[in-house]
Amino acid sequence: MNIQLNQPITVSELNARIRSVLENEFTFVYVEGEISNFKKHYPSGHFYFVLKDSKSQIQVTMWRAVNEKLGFTPEDGMKVIIKGRIRLYASRGIYNIEAFDIKSVGIGELQLAFEALKNKLFKEGLFNEEHKREIPRFPEQVGILTSETGAVIKDFIKITSRRFPLTEILHIHANVQGLFAAPEIVRAIKILNKPEFQPDVIVIARGGGSLEDLWSFNEESVARAIYASDVPVVSAIGHEVDYTICDFVADLRAPTPSAAAELIFPDSRELLETIKRFEYTLHSLVDVKISTLKSSLDEIEKSYVLKRPGNIMSEFMFNLDHYQKKLERIVEQKLFSYNNGLKNFERYIHGINPKLNLKRGYSIVRKSDKIINDSRLLRAGDEIEIEFADNIKKSKII
Repeated sequence: MNIQLNQPITVSELNARIRSVLENEFTFVYVEGEISNFKKHYPSGHFYFVLKDSKSQIQVTMWRAVNEKLGFTPEDGMKVIIKGRIRLYASRGIYNIEAFDIKSVGIGELQLAFEALKNKLFKEGLFNEEHKREIPRFPEQVGILTSETGAVIKDFIKITSRRFPLTEILHIHANVQGLFAAPEIVRAIKILNKPEFQPDVIVIARGGGSLEDLWSFNEESVARAIYASDVPVVSAIGHEVDYTICDFVADLRAPTPSAAAELIFPDSRELLETIKRFEYTLHSLVDVKISTLKSSLDEIEKSYVLKRPGNIMSEFMFNLDHYQKKLERIVEQKLFSYNNGLKNFERYIHGINPKLNLKRGYSIVRKSDKIINDSRLLRAGDEIEIEFADNIKKSKII
């Protein structure tokens, strides 16, 4: 099957000849590698994924009729051995493996590296909930770290403009795939933490992809830069089923970049609707209060007090005069009672006055300034004083 260079052939003829060579030469293949970017197609149920090693990769297809007998569902990072054959699709000029059987032989190298770093950072406490910071409810400025050429930034700005147009978007470009992606992501995080920037929140965003495509977000340097950030970080990497080390370190994980915008920004339309409801409720409460006060004023206006003020005042003055006279009588009775009490007390004091007894002929005998009330207290020779009504005489007992 030699091809003459001076005789051009069509692309279809070239692919047909290559297909013939490949499928005849590789009627059966037995290949070991790591699964990546696994997808189960719906509704057909066919499996599509990449089989790779450290240097190369190849597409694999496993039809539903075959994979239903497999007994397990392959996953990204799984190390497997595949039996199959090479198929070339001439219309697209690509070839792949059509798998007949898959046997699991463990975890692939990338998955092992992922689990090792995850366990290391977990033990260091980088995933602890106490280190997670709350995302501001109404962010005024949001820094987003992603590629400037992808659809992520466009979708993020579109959703932000729809939900909360007051927010300022600060976009820092960084490659999100490839050899230099991790250093660029770290640099961008540090830039957004500078005093002249420091937005309310940082979003690290990238669309979906295989484990290799997302590997920059599994680098230790990126994880530590997120942990060291003074600004809260939201991780929005890949699709909902994709998990990276960034997701565990970040303050909040969003399943997709679009979902990150939904989680971060309140819906301005809902806020306006809430404000309108509050406004309506407030107006209703004010109207009810005014109506209640007006009814009270109407009742007061119709009351007897306002209609007959003269009668009310006359009645008040009559009662005041009545109570004044009653109070005066009470005071007079109290004064009379106190006066009688004082007179009685005066008579009592006067009755027990010893001077009165002296005038009646009694006397008081004292010895050494002490009153003698018993003759047995005196002895012959004692000097005494005898007090009479008009004088005091000294005497001596003989």
